[in-house]
Amino acid sequence: MFPPKTGRESSAHILIVDDDDDLRLIVSDRLAIAGYRVNQASSLREALEQLDRENHQVVLLDIYLPDQTGIEGLRAIRARHASLPVIIMTAHGTIDMAVEAMKEGAYEFVTKPLDFKRLGMLVERAIESTQLKREIDYLRRATDEPFMEIIGERTGLKAAMSLVKLVADSDTTVLLRGETGTGKEVIARAIHRLSQRRPRPFVVANCAAIPRELMESEMFGHRKGAFTGAIADHSGFFETTGNGTLLLDEIGDLNLDLQAKILRVLEDGSYRKVGSSTTLRNRARIIASTHQPLEKMMQEGRFREDLFYRLNVMPILLPPLRERKEDIPEFARYFLRICARGNHSREMDLTDEAVAVLEDHPWRGNLRELRNCMERLAIAAPGRTIEAEDVRLLLHHRPAEEQDFPIRQLRDLERRAIMATLERLDGNRTKAAEALGIGRRTLQNKLKQYNIPEDRTPERSGTSS
Repeated sequence: MFPPKTGRESSAHILIVDDDDDLRLIVSDRLAIAGYRVNQASSLREALEQLDRENHQVVLLDIYLPDQTGIEGLRAIRARHASLPVIIMTAHGTIDMAVEAMKEGAYEFVTKPLDFKRLGMLVERAIESTQLKREIDYLRRATDEPFMEIIGERTGLKAAMSLVKLVADSDTTVLLRGETGTGKEVIARAIHRLSQRRPRPFVVANCAAIPRELMESEMFGHRKGAFTGAIADHSGFFETTGNGTLLLDEIGDLNLDLQAKILRVLEDGSYRKVGSSTTLRNRARIIASTHQPLEKMMQEGRFREDLFYRLNVMPILLPPLRERKEDIPEFARYFLRICARGNHSREMDLTDEAVAVLEDHPWRGNLRELRNCMERLAIAAPGRTIEAEDVRLLLHHRPAEEQDFPIRQLRDLERRAIMATLERLDGNRTKAAEALGIGRRTLQNKLKQYNIPEDRTPERSGTSS
């Protein structure tokens, strides 16, 4: 007999679909004693009617019914209720049919005569799985939907969101362009969430953060023994994504060799793991993003022209925050609200004067900088209302002539120090970073910040790149 249930499982609603009246009654009684609510159906038609009429958490489905053959019933149920777990009940002679049902999306199968202990465990697991999915969906909606509503309806990103809705349900490759912090990953997630691939993984491959020597392995995976340190098989981003969506974030940071391999995937969908001769097929939808001027990089020979045109099928430009200052009040209040709840569980707001100070700020870090600002205000502000002076203190607002000159001097000194160190060390960025007392990634970011071109930081063969 099933063990009695308490808590959230006890109210679960289960549908038993079988044309054997005695079996339905036995299973129904045992489930009811365990605390579940149970409905019964003797045919597929009756089952579909009940599923359309009431919410259920699990279906127990006989593989043979008077009005279905094989797994037709499973397909019909999943077509209408894709996330509903279906446990197949089958006789010993139809195990192959049950295996086929598993491939079609059945949660699990049990054989007749039924092992009620195993059936009880499967029902419990299926209900927990359903509940977990719902909780995850709720958290995703709570996190994303208010933000998506803001950027989709009332702000300067309305044009971008129109394109998002246009391309979401296709497999068209999208290139997201905009400065750092403008929300490119948010837009990529919106495309994924509005597409039929939503139940599948959304994977971000940060091309700027992966060491160059590991880039190919991280993208495509590797076989055990492919290189020193490859002690086991490794799944790359493409394999991990499966039928989901893969965001190639900051694709301008890829080296030319890897650009050629990405182009191959986009052209014919094929790739190979490092150390393998087996050709694999890509099933993911590709979205790319960059803050870099790819046209200029093509002219300089740092980005492949053929890859650019493969990526640029549907370009979506995200304007910087300074070009849409009308968005600042709404974004600021949204970020403040969620940050305040996270830190104090209290409601906070901005005065009109505080908003005016925010609107005057250049926001070189765009939405990311604005969010960080709101989080600091949520923590540091003495009351529930953010005043203009609170914002000024946080942003260190001073007259332009008082603050601009020393900042320019400091940046110029830092730029010259980086250049001198690189020249002294023959362009070896790893050694230069050590000599300057900073991390290699920090040095890379500063090279971009000060627009120091690659040809001014040459790396000798055999040195780390």
